[in-house]
Amino acid sequence: MATPLQTMSLQIFGISTGFVTAGAIIALSYSTVPIFLEHPNETSLRHLRGLFSSGSHIFPQLSAAASTAFSVLAYNAPSSSSLRTQNLLAAAVSISIAPFTIFVMKPTNMTLKEMGEEGQGGIEKSGGEQRVRELLRRFGRLNAIRGTILALGAAIGLKAALNP
Repeated sequence: MATPLQTMSLQIFGISTGFVTAGAIIALSYSTVPIFLEHPNETSLRHLRGLFSSGSHIFPQLSAAASTAFSVLAYNAPSSSSLRTQNLLAAAVSISIAPFTIFVMKPTNMTLKEMGEEGQGGIEKSGGEQRVRELLRRFGRLNAIRGTILALGAAIGLKAALNP
């Protein structure tokens, strides 16, 4: 059983990590993608590859950290309490950005990545300039949804902390 200080620390960590990470993910959709749309496709795709690379080393780990904090809180809650259920739900929702990325976003991400690696030839082969713009907008929407999913996990964790 965790001490009150340990419980509070896990709550603060899980909730803040979830919300801050969600905010960063959503901010990419509303700040970076519009900038990509203002530049030539080859330039945008080159920078997007860098964004994919850096994001893949940060966001999954932070999502897993938030989920782990909520899992530990659930483990330490009384077995028949709604607190355990709420923290388990917060953990499951927080980590669910991983399968969302793999099963929903990956086709768009891989197409954009391949277009960028092949340069102008890849852009033309994959449907042209308009197709790149369409995929960038789709990436932005899906990324915002991914961030919202993580924010929902943090909100569930917050609700559990405030109303056990």
